[in-house]
Amino acid sequence: MKKLVLSLSVFAVLGLHATDINTNMQSMRDGLLEIQDGFLYNNKDAVVAGIKKIKVSNEIFHDKESVAKYLPKEKKKMSSVTLMSAKRLNTDLDAMSEYIADNKMLEAAELHSDVMKDCTRCHAIVRGW
Repeated sequence: MKKLVLSLSVFAVLGLHATDINTNMQSMRDGLLEIQDGFLYNNKDAVVAGIKKIKVSNEIFHDKESVAKYLPKEKKKMSSVTLMSAKRLNTDLDAMSEYIADNKMLEAAELHSDVMKDCTRCHAIVRGW
């Protein structure tokens, strides 16, 4: 049953590859919540599903032009900085996946805060924090 639910959620995420930024950000938020719940309730499948959801959503930020497309006009010059945040996010998610696969849950959980920092760095630029 767990495999079926996980398969359906991955399928739904892959089909959700949204280019609407609001839908995309909601999907990233949902992935973050799924990861957090996975850690809180000892559910590795939820952590893995959350990682995949974020990675799929993060695919729209693949180069400076794609990042600039979503930045406010006055922030477009910072597209390389936000691109680095997107790349750092993928790196942290990949490392988290490896820790999960090796059953190193504490190390994986520590990366959750790094993932949050990656998101916050970009939001700080976009929102002018």
